Amino acid sequence: MSRRFLPALWAFTLLFLLMQAPAMAASYVVAPFKVSGSQGYSYLGQAVPSMLTSRLFLQGQFEPSARQDAALKEKAPAGKDAAASLAKKYGADYVVWGNITVMGDQASLDVSALSPSGKLWTKASTSPVNALIGGLQNVADSINIEVFGRKDVAPASAASGAKGAASPNSAFMMNETHGNVSTSGTYLNSSLRYQGSVDAVSQLRSQMLKYECFGFDVADVDGDGKNEVLMLSEDDLYLYRWQDGNKLQQIAKYRVPASMRPILTRAYRSSDGSRYVILTGHNENDRCATSQVLQFEGGKFKVVVRSVDLYLNVVTLPPLYAPTLVAQASDKGTLVSGRVYEARISGSRVVRGGKVPNLPKKANLFGFAWLPGNDGKGDHVVCVTDSGSLATYNQKDQPLAMTSEMFCSGSVYVTGDRSIGGLSSHEDDDILHFVPIRMVAVDLDKDGKYELIASKPVTAAGQLFSNYRTYPQSEVHAMLWDGMGLNLLWKTRRIKGTLADLSIVDIDNNGVLDLAVCVNAHAGIDSGVQTRSAIYVYPLNTALVNAKPNFSE
Repeated sequence: MSRRFLPALWAFTLLFLLMQAPAMAASYVVAPFKVSGSQGYSYLGQAVPSMLTSRLFLQGQFEPSARQDAALKEKAPAGKDAAASLAKKYGADYVVWGNITVMGDQASLDVSALSPSGKLWTKASTSPVNALIGGLQNVADSINIEVFGRKDVAPASAASGAKGAASPNSAFMMNETHGNVSTSGTYLNSSLRYQGSVDAVSQLRSQMLKYECFGFDVADVDGDGKNEVLMLSEDDLYLYRWQDGNKLQQIAKYRVPASMRPILTRAYRSSDGSRYVILTGHNENDRCATSQVLQFEGGKFKVVVRSVDLYLNVVTLPPLYAPTLVAQASDKGTLVSGRVYEARISGSRVVRGGKVPNLPKKANLFGFAWLPGNDGKGDHVVCVTDSGSLATYNQKDQPLAMTSEMFCSGSVYVTGDRSIGGLSSHEDDDILHFVPIRMVAVDLDKDGKYELIASKPVTAAGQLFSNYRTYPQSEVHAMLWDGMGLNLLWKTRRIKGTLADLSIVDIDNNGVLDLAVCVNAHAGIDSGVQTRSAIYVYPLNTALVNAKPNFSE
């Protein structure tokens, strides 16, 4: 080959390789926000950046700095120069920071963003404190569009009026009508209806696990940017990763203390970025609450808090609906005692904070969910009653409505008794306290109205016998608060078995939200067959969902 052609060949080869190389994602860092207002709102300085970080993420194109968690320990930048230094320190192309001012029930949000070219972008907004989450979504949309230049994002305020949205139909609204609906129609998922075939696209299922599931959660436990799956049996806590489309690959296992009857596990990320696993249960010997706090490091679980005599849970609370650690004392006669408190992890202790405001006095930390208000008109809280109905309250603890059907009825229980004071109890005085299944509030269709996702047992015996909780069939319902009550929007096909827990999360790390449901197989009463469990996954296609549900059906 002539030497005069070699430079041209090298240049062509280099150009070809550059064309084949994947484009590097632009990075951003969200700094802590400065908060002005009462001490009770100081947590917003960490919570707001965390929420903005997730709302700006687009895999492969715009991703947070690898040291985003460390950046949250910095001070809020005082201006453009300090922000530029922060971007350089953490190797980010963009930096976002701001201020929050809370006065009374109003919150002012001032947000700035600095581009790689040094161009400064600012936006200010004011909203009621209980509608701050909507203001954050508007800010995130503005940054995505005006700073990042994304074309795939429409402002939240315009989403409901977007052209080309799929039109609603009665099959999606109520599911019991018009069973023959194409999977390309307006369903979030083709299995979210009463009848119809199940295929590998609309519904996935893990392998059967040889134990009864007592608790379930999905989160990034080890901080690698991918979600893991927590599964709790009577004796062990398992950590899995969803792989190969439908398989749970075990990563680690932790032996539950012998004195604990476990009832729940939750992943929790504190405001400083630390990741924990909450394990809560019941001491069968003393008949009181007992909990542990774990961390996953170096491929195994380590104990952070050895024991605390409180029930623990992780819930979302207004106004930002950020995951919050809560605690409540136990009671032999009624499962829980006293009010629900916020809590924090301090070294090897769980420290109880202030009472969770605006909760009904009889609220159970396992059985309530907040529904964000529509258009700043106020939030509502939905509680599971002793009879299994769902009761809706406003922020003034005033009851508004109650369902006539049972929801969130789980099979996990602890044993209490009816003894009085220091009197010893007889075995005949034993009483079973059942733990409600989690409810999830989520705006899947991004119309500003939050759906309540809740489990519903399908049973006749369960209506008659209070201790009958191993249901042969279950469903998942999505309901909307319409001012009169909780109105059914959609529900899954019948699921064989008893629901143990559910979540709306990207369980398989493919960028698509899923409805993940943990189910215990029902073998029948006194069948002698060991109870097994599995996870059902329904990928949710929100792109085709109309943002204006039609209640005239």
